[in-house]
Amino acid sequence: MKNFVFYFIALVFFIYTVYLPSTYLIYFEYADEEDVAGDVVPVRVGVRVSPPALTLVYRKDGVNKERYRVMPIRCLNKFGAVDATVKDLQQRHTDYLAKVPEVRLEKLMRMLQETQRGRTINEAAKTVGQEYIVDPLQDLNKLDDQQLAKKKKVMDGSFERNRVRPGDPDYEYDKQVEFKAGGQAGSGWDSPDDDDFWK
Repeated sequence: MKNFVFYFIALVFFIYTVYLPSTYLIYFEYADEEDVAGDVVPVRVGVRVSPPALTLVYRKDGVNKERYRVMPIRCLNKFGAVDATVKDLQQRHTDYLAKVPEVRLEKLMRMLQETQRGRTINEAAKTVGQEYIVDPLQDLNKLDDQQLAKKKKVMDGSFERNRVRPGDPDYEYDKQVEFKAGGQAGSGWDSPDDDDFWK
């Protein structure tokens, strides 16, 4: 009996020191109360590093009770693209991941890749955060197709979040805004002061 108690305490200690700290949750937007009953409404989504899995905290059937689902991640290559893994997850768990943006899933898979390469979870979050940020001063023409696709997904998500549709409280039909007329900067090559060309 003493051995059983010792092994049980050792197992509990192992779970609290090794297994639980490897779970990293990123907060997702809170659900609206007016969602249709029966739908899965995501509350938080994150990744577990060891063994690799996607974790989802959600509400279902209009009840405020939060549920927890762990979805194992298969075939994640630590140096390849994450698109195939994200598509696989979305196909296997369609009911649960339908309302989670694809960009969010890609970011989480990239974080797992970085941790598999030997980085800590904080270093991975910082690195992936830099990949999925859109700098207005950055020249997007110099990016390759993969990086450009990431930036476009981020911009599309931002557009959808900020979009005002008819029926929204902030929607205004035929909004007109007057802008102050600023002085026009001369281009230099076609200015009227340059009459030497016609002489």
